[in-house]
Amino acid sequence: MKKISVLLSSSLLLLACGGAPSADKLAKDPELLAKVMMECAELQLKGENTDIAKCNNAKKAQQQLMNDVKKELNELLGN
Repeated sequence: MKKISVLLSSSLLLLACGGAPSADKLAKDPELLAKVMMECAELQLKGENTDIAKCNNAKKAQQQLMNDVKKELNELLGN
């Protein structure tokens, strides 16, 4: 039981220190982007600070995806 506690706390520590996922990684992984967006929305609802790396990267990823969609639409429309 003690080993499990040590392993669990170690893995949580690694996750916490691992940093926020990059905007590129979020743009390529819709499930991860949705998860991060939900976490940021929950923080905002609680009145907590959302000016953190993972929320900022999620915003960048959304913008990147929107730009890609606009570009594709313009190509389809011949603009």
